[in-house]
Amino acid sequence: MNKTLFAKPPVDGAGPGHYIELKFDRKMRKVFKFMAKIKWNFVFGLAATLLFAGLLAVRLGVFEQEARPARDVSADTVRHPETWMNIYQNKKKIGVIQRGFHKLSNERFQTEERVTLALNTMGIPQVLHVATETELNPDLSFSAFTFELTSSLFRFSARGFRSQDRLIVFSGLPSVRQKTVLPFRENLYISGNIYESAFHSALQKQASRKFNIFDPSTLGVRSIAVTREADEVIPIMGKRVLTQKYCADFLGARNCAWLDKTGEILKETGLLGISMEKVSKTDAAAGLAPGASVDFTQIASIAANRTIAAPDTLAELKLKIDGINGAFLLLSGGRQKREQNVLTVTRESLPDEEAANALPPAVAQFLKPSALVQSDAADIKKQAEKIVRPADSRKVRLEKIVSWVYRNVEKKPVLSVPNALEVLKMKAGDCNEHAVLTAALLRAAGIPAQIETGLVYQNGRFYYHAWNLAYTGRWVTADAVFNQIPADVTHIRLARGEGGQELSLLGVLGKIQLEVLSFK
Repeated sequence: MNKTLFAKPPVDGAGPGHYIELKFDRKMRKVFKFMAKIKWNFVFGLAATLLFAGLLAVRLGVFEQEARPARDVSADTVRHPETWMNIYQNKKKIGVIQRGFHKLSNERFQTEERVTLALNTMGIPQVLHVATETELNPDLSFSAFTFELTSSLFRFSARGFRSQDRLIVFSGLPSVRQKTVLPFRENLYISGNIYESAFHSALQKQASRKFNIFDPSTLGVRSIAVTREADEVIPIMGKRVLTQKYCADFLGARNCAWLDKTGEILKETGLLGISMEKVSKTDAAAGLAPGASVDFTQIASIAANRTIAAPDTLAELKLKIDGINGAFLLLSGGRQKREQNVLTVTRESLPDEEAANALPPAVAQFLKPSALVQSDAADIKKQAEKIVRPADSRKVRLEKIVSWVYRNVEKKPVLSVPNALEVLKMKAGDCNEHAVLTAALLRAAGIPAQIETGLVYQNGRFYYHAWNLAYTGRWVTADAVFNQIPADVTHIRLARGEGGQELSLLGVLGKIQLEVLSFK
């Protein structure tokens, strides 16, 4: 299963799950709880879904690799054309995977993967369905794919194919389908096939290889290193089986898989106690364990050592942050300052009414639409025109749009690929949905906007969250979930971007430690 998000590079000096459920009275708005894409994400983009995506690790980077003799797939011992795997969180079944592997010819193959995952987002049970089909080349890189994600409220689909040095992708539902052409010369792999691809590349023990992994949900690409570990004998379906073990390291997040002599995956392990294991069709059809629905929001949250009263009144927060060694996090810049392991967040002030000067090129790039922030779509532009007036300053436009999203988008935990057009249509979602729609409306109204992800304090814990960064003479934070401009200082930025940067959180998920030192 694959779930992540892609991003543009951060702008120097621009200060810099997700996963929100909001249960508050709109007048008092004090009781806030939110759900953590990962995204499975599994991390981030799909709340808990993004977290699960960590099992298969994903997406951007070009690499050069030495030539290696590839295993002849057609010469392998015949593998089962269809297999089932149970998904567990700390040994409790929370989902099931059905996989198919078929030979189309001596040199081409087809795979299918269908995932059903039961999650609990702040007390609300939800079921997520993800289906991926791929046509594979001899080295198991893909030549074409289809992808569909369905949850209780949203649907997302994408299909694409390789054409010489390009990848052509059609994403979104038929009514809002978009075509994207990505120039890419190197072979691309789907995350669900990455371990099989490593197996068929004939890696020697302790050898590593990098693969370019494409994520259909975000149209992003990442480079991921896979290492063949020592062979292991493991128990599977009542038998002890000699397996080849492969581990993928992505930004500090380690995930492993065990494959039999045919290249079939028998077991996988990943983040937050999640694992997958081959079972019989009968066992796969069995129901979930009692109380197995897992609330990843709570699991991934971090307990605070001090109570922070009235965060929206604070001017500064100082805390100690640990557990981030080697992680690619955007901790410094803008309103955040990091000195060794001490992080200071200072509330920024809103700029005065600015002159209508031309935007610097580094800022103007954040007016451009993207695959999931469709600021050039007719419906988005029409809505932006209803909210703001041409004579409004950038500051006033920002205030009007944040207020409109706050008042009109229902605070509701969902599992989805955050998509501005879909959010505008459904007018519901968690912090991811609020952030993508806010970004799209701001850009359509001439306000450069970005998306930030990190942590926010609520009721004694820090939860994963998403909000916006907008330019009104200088960069300022804004949170449409809380109707805050600027966002309060308990918003701790870890990453910025419309997707890929959030993957940096995979390496610190479950490891990051916070100690509140002072606030004022």
